[in-house]
Amino acid sequence: MGVAEVIFFLTSIFFVLKVCIAFPGMNDLDITSNEKLPTFVTPGQTYRIATGSTVVLPCRITDPGSFVLVWKRGIAVLTAGPVKVTPDPRVRLLPSPAGTSTLPGIPGLAGGGYSLELKDVRPQDAGDYVCQIGTMEPREITHTLEILVPPRIHFVSHMGPLEVVQGSTVKLECRASGNPVPTVAWTRKNNVLPSGERSVNGLSLVIQHADRHSAGQYQCSADNGVGQPDSRHITLNVRYAPEVEAERATVHTGIGLEAHLVCIVHAEPPPQVLWFKDTTQLGTTEQHAAQSRGNRYTLVIRNVTDVDFGNYSCVASNTHGKARGHLMLTGTAGLAVFDSPSLGHEKEFYNISWSVNSHAAVTEYELFFRQRYLHRSHHIHDNGTIMNRNDRWNSVVVTAQGITNPLLPAPPPFPGVTRQKMSYVIRGLQPATTYEARVQAKNVHGWNKVSPIFHFTTRTNEIENMVEPSAQPAVYGVSQQGISPYSNHGSHNPISTRIVLITLIIVLVSF
Repeated sequence: MGVAEVIFFLTSIFFVLKVCIAFPGMNDLDITSNEKLPTFVTPGQTYRIATGSTVVLPCRITDPGSFVLVWKRGIAVLTAGPVKVTPDPRVRLLPSPAGTSTLPGIPGLAGGGYSLELKDVRPQDAGDYVCQIGTMEPREITHTLEILVPPRIHFVSHMGPLEVVQGSTVKLECRASGNPVPTVAWTRKNNVLPSGERSVNGLSLVIQHADRHSAGQYQCSADNGVGQPDSRHITLNVRYAPEVEAERATVHTGIGLEAHLVCIVHAEPPPQVLWFKDTTQLGTTEQHAAQSRGNRYTLVIRNVTDVDFGNYSCVASNTHGKARGHLMLTGTAGLAVFDSPSLGHEKEFYNISWSVNSHAAVTEYELFFRQRYLHRSHHIHDNGTIMNRNDRWNSVVVTAQGITNPLLPAPPPFPGVTRQKMSYVIRGLQPATTYEARVQAKNVHGWNKVSPIFHFTTRTNEIENMVEPSAQPAVYGVSQQGISPYSNHGSHNPISTRIVLITLIIVLVSF
């Protein structure tokens, strides 16, 4: 026990003795009398109070008589009767509602007991508070005070931006205090965590094999339901070699137009990007210009000529490595797109139509088609190679409309319009059969790539209207011979029917 605690304990005893001297009636207790012993009306409870609040601990009794009610905390006496013993200015006695009796000579002491008020509670105020009645065998109740403390983060593993190299293991830590013990949750600003989860709980967050997708601003937030959550931010930067992807591997353009070749480059630190045509590095000229915006790097080619067509590459490099993206600039048409319905209107022919984007006039098309088989048969050649017997395509060359000499280039149909359409009627097809088709287009710059496969189906055979024969066959067209197809008796003799048929044949032969 420290010196301060001993002094406080002796002071508490002094105040109790002072109370007994000041109110001698308290000393005249007849422990052998038949005075009714007091009982507690208030049960012991647990109070959970936020720091800075005021709490009132009740202690109401019945039949207090001349017994002294004392508030204690541990060995320290806080109050004795109506006297506050503790020097703490935050402590105050509040009389409980008056009972039927009062202690004589003690003004204002209600027979119902006293409540203990504690203002501006602090974490160190937590603990047990005992209200005790001074009987031969002391009776008491205990109130437990829990101080609720808002969360506070007191440790973060990285205060500034954290720089790591791609492939590293990253551990972010965040510790917090409070009562109850706060829960720490991790999130990432405007994104999910690398694990794919929106949030995870724990004092640390581990990121295995960090890459560019792991970079971002991470937040640890501590919450225990008291007050507002506390949060801190950690910015993670991942350094890595460039990763290059062509926005469009093949760029279609035309003579005299402006072409844009685009590479998407991801790198940290930011890369240097150079452009090449084949193996020749391109500088900035009146015709060529390199532009960048964010991770989008563009080579602009103005007033395209024939010599500009060919293979290009963008080369990105930084302190961690180098990467290259490949592009092709061409004047050929883009891939054809079929726009005819997949279900034909005819049984033995089909009108197939398609369109292409081309900055130069298309002079001809080559159309391929064949019947579709779910299970194709195979033929093995003598040399061991396998040929699919049903894979042979039928092909037809379709000259573009309005082109009289396919060897001469022609302008597009309209200035600025690059979509060109064509159709062809495929004949000699089977009804209710599925076919597949592909097409490619040729302009002054050559053939484009063949299109993806398109499937179409011819119409089925029409179901002829069949008249169900009646139970008794009727004969028509012989009434002029005096033969009626109907019997007046509602039934026909099979022999009579044969006679009628034979007679009809004889009459027809005689004509």
